[in-house]
Amino acid sequence: MDELKLKLSTKFMRKIVAKLLARAVYKKYGYKIDIQLNELDIEVMDGETSISTNVEVKLKSEEFMKIMHDIELD
Repeated sequence: MDELKLKLSTKFMRKIVAKLLARAVYKKYGYKIDIQLNELDIEVMDGETSISTNVEVKLKSEEFMKIMHDIELD
């Protein structure tokens, strides 16, 4: 039975992960966003992964309209 649990409880670690996620979104899609992770729990049991999170995303109105326009094209 394989089991892995990860809970990011410190503000420092959540901030690092949030910055990495924001950077990955910018590199992949070109959207400049600010991510704040309030909670992140990851659990892997028997090959099945469960992710629970509380996230706040801040972005400029222009970026939001760009995202909405891109979604509309797909």
